[in-house]
Amino acid sequence: MLLNFAFAAILSFSPTDALPPTPGMSPGTSSYYARSERPVLIAPGASTTVAAASVPAITPSPRAPIKSPSTGLGVFRSVAISAARLPAASLWQQARRDDYTALFGTDCAASGIAGCDSRFATRLRLVSTQAAGLSDKAMLDHVNRAVNSAMTYRSDRAIWGVGDHWATPVEMARKGAGDCEDFAIAKYWLLRSLGVADEQLQMVVLQDTRRQLFHAVLVVHTASGAYVLDNVTNRLQLDTAYAQYQPIMSFAGSKNYIHGFAAGSTAVAAMPRDLSAVAPGLGM
Repeated sequence: MLLNFAFAAILSFSPTDALPPTPGMSPGTSSYYARSERPVLIAPGASTTVAAASVPAITPSPRAPIKSPSTGLGVFRSVAISAARLPAASLWQQARRDDYTALFGTDCAASGIAGCDSRFATRLRLVSTQAAGLSDKAMLDHVNRAVNSAMTYRSDRAIWGVGDHWATPVEMARKGAGDCEDFAIAKYWLLRSLGVADEQLQMVVLQDTRRQLFHAVLVVHTASGAYVLDNVTNRLQLDTAYAQYQPIMSFAGSKNYIHGFAAGSTAVAAMPRDLSAVAPGLGM
């Protein structure tokens, strides 16, 4: 298949890692988020740097693991190709460097992790008991809605005074707010605490062609397809439902990927050439 990547010149690829395409609103302004659908949680519900265990040391909850994925990482009808270097890779690895699963567990206080008493953490700790008997899809839907309701959308500039900051769950607990990639990171860690495997979770940085904004979502790969957990909507849908989403780069575990489209696709011409200028939540 002939591919056209507008930004191929600035990256190092591993062609043998190319993955097949998967057949398949956006933030940026507080006014938009004020209009977005807000979830209703089923049950209601400090500035400290945490030195935590490494990610591989995570002990999953008793909940049965989500079914293994049957597709590759080429979400939103793209092709994913392994990339040696990406500008946002360090931000992603920093957000997942330490283990934050204890923040969402019943033994949070005993773990010594900061933020246990925050509204953010107390509301999300309810999910571990509520998700126990749910199907995979129902559990993902519940996680998406719960995180969407647990904190307020605010831009990185408003919270941190910088254009792009990927917060940890402890930082989210302290601030009670975040932008699109922060919602995705919170969902990543909540799902990890529920026993979902790291390799089934994909952080995707994309452009929303309808809103003309850069955006970030968490995609969960299951046996029935790739589900998108999006802070813009409470609707849980497969990636194939989002024609306006064009993935630029993504991260799964410790690996980085860039995304392209088959030659002739209308998505090719719109892809950004400078990946260092891509910041989720900002205009294209």
